[in-house]
Amino acid sequence: MNSQNTIGFTANTPNNLMIDSGAIYKNYGEASEALIGATSGGSEFAIKVVTRDVKCDGLHGTAKGLTRITSTDCTLLINFLELTTDILKMALMGNVDTTTNVGYDTVTGKTTIALTDYVDNIAIVGQLSGSLKPVIIILKNALSSDGIKFASKDANDNILPVTFTGTIDPNNPTVVPYEIRYPQSGALAPFYLVSNPIMSGGKVRLDFNASATAVVPYSGFAVTNGGVTDIITAATRDVNDLSVVNLTLTTVPTAGAAVTVTYTQPTIVGNQTDSLAGGVLASFATTTVINN
Repeated sequence: MNSQNTIGFTANTPNNLMIDSGAIYKNYGEASEALIGATSGGSEFAIKVVTRDVKCDGLHGTAKGLTRITSTDCTLLINFLELTTDILKMALMGNVDTTTNVGYDTVTGKTTIALTDYVDNIAIVGQLSGSLKPVIIILKNALSSDGIKFASKDANDNILPVTFTGTIDPNNPTVVPYEIRYPQSGALAPFYLVSNPIMSGGKVRLDFNASATAVVPYSGFAVTNGGVTDIITAATRDVNDLSVVNLTLTTVPTAGAAVTVTYTQPTIVGNQTDSLAGGVLASFATTTVINN
């Protein structure tokens, strides 16, 4: 298909925006996990994949399939606004003496790098506009090998830039030292009922927190009418309120009859009920339908 659309913006675009600079952690996900410190000016995560092209006689260019990855360089530049002994120690791979100078932590350099100078990981935990789950970028086996350059100024925020490099774990030599955890589309923009369903115009009216897709599968819904299963024949999005879905039943309940609705999320993605923003309706237990 050759699309004629010239605009990249879609209904889901507002849900895929990175918001703010995020928080910086060390040893993320481990027992020793800790916030490192406040930043100013954000952070910069860079991945550079270095490749080489296999040369083959008779080819006057690079052939598909003959490009090889030789290395992957991963770095994280953090602009620290907050300055602590721990940050200085990581940035300089230094020693810390807590006793010689009373009231001071004394940071000094050394001539060798120990395995303990590597931080298990450093992570940026940031917010995605359309998700309750954060985007997590993890730099593994991080080492600061560029030192520091600190300029203090009057009437200005004094920032300490520190660049960390990810390194390969000797026990897992084929694993590239970074990881990006991006929320799945089903985790975007939660989609849920905002009130008890009601009988309206002979149909079960479901009010959601967001607009439903134009085509609404109904295989996951189940309705009882007076304690007996009532077969659903259609599910349609309301033409005036896109956040409303109406279920058409085989038998219209009489006023006052006990009516319930249940939803079990289908395992087949195409049968799931979604919002326009990419949210997926989760299973909900038997819920009473108001039927006055």
